[in-house]
Amino acid sequence: MDIFLNVILPIFVLIIAIIIAVLLYKKLQKKFNKPFDLSPKQNATPLVKLRENYCTEDEMRFLDALHKALPREFISFPHVGVSKLVEPKGTMVDFKSIQNKYVDIVVFLRKDMKPLLVIDLYSPSPAAQQLKPFDDFTNNVLKAVKIPVMRKQIQNNYNSDELLVEVLKNLNGTTVASLKDKIINHSVKK
Repeated sequence: MDIFLNVILPIFVLIIAIIIAVLLYKKLQKKFNKPFDLSPKQNATPLVKLRENYCTEDEMRFLDALHKALPREFISFPHVGVSKLVEPKGTMVDFKSIQNKYVDIVVFLRKDMKPLLVIDLYSPSPAAQQLKPFDDFTNNVLKAVKIPVMRKQIQNNYNSDELLVEVLKNLNGTTVASLKDKIINHSVKK
């Protein structure tokens, strides 16, 4: 009886504990091996409504004047995501921090959609809260990829020639020289 209590009973208890641990492990493994779904459940009928205007009247007035002022080689778009202008280099930390950032207007070279200039619209009135200047990090990102930024105050009307001169002054010299060559070559062919 002494052998049973000192040797066999502890071995029997140990075997039962191991069996219970293995069964518990298998059950927990099945439960926790499922992927976690932390995303909110979507409604069958999304609770959204159509935005009546993509741009404000002030932005549309400026865009209209800009489109009239720009040479045919350029095209511009409003509300462009910064993450559409740059791509990650190295780690994703910097790129992820600009994924939800937008700039007011971007001027592109039409033939290959290369971004040439970012235009940051602002209004001196405190009522125009949606036209806030973008943060320093966004400025630094654009500076790192050599996209110049032009800050432009919202006005009631714009002179196309003055707007073109302002845009050209803010473009880098290589782009302006290339555009100048195209205009000269185009006028010589006529």
